[in-house]
Amino acid sequence: MIRKIATIIFLFISVNSFAITGDEALAKFQSRMYASGKLTGIISWATGSGMTYTGSFKYLNPGKIYVKFSNPSGKTIVSNGRKLWVYSPSSNIVGVQDLGHGGSGGIASLTKGYLAIVTAQGSNGYTIKLKNNERSFSEIIIMTDSTFFLKRAIFKTKDGMAYNFSISNISTSAAVVPTIFSFDVPANAQVVKNPLDIQ
Repeated sequence: MIRKIATIIFLFISVNSFAITGDEALAKFQSRMYASGKLTGIISWATGSGMTYTGSFKYLNPGKIYVKFSNPSGKTIVSNGRKLWVYSPSSNIVGVQDLGHGGSGGIASLTKGYLAIVTAQGSNGYTIKLKNNERSFSEIIIMTDSTFFLKRAIFKTKDGMAYNFSISNISTSAAVVPTIFSFDVPANAQVVKNPLDIQ
């Protein structure tokens, strides 16, 4: 019995002596994502109200993203790292958001300024919980693989809303044409500038 207890204590101490801190895990996650030169894949997310979205995406570092939705069909999100366009052909409305205040670095940039703790770690990856009650998203939960590459993220607002994101079918070798990250606003579309800044 004493031998079993000693073994358990030894394993507990050994595991915890190699445990990574929240700040270390977050830094590794940010470095891993910043190092991704180009990516393609599938992105899916669900809102707290039950709405679900799915689309194929192309990403080019730094901060360029193109998402073409299959559900709901036709919608497009485009960013060149300085501006973000959200186009809905059904309503013929384009939201244009200025990203000049540091919003162009993707999810790695979004996670700056948070208190980080690791809530799970193992051979399958890491779960990092981020807290900052001064931000629009007061809590962010990041789930990564063993190399700290993003698998899933949950964003929670101060009023209790949650947004659940996941990415899959990732490729780092598929062709990404830089010109797709500059969106041409249709001539007859209604433009709403900086909708995320409206209080």
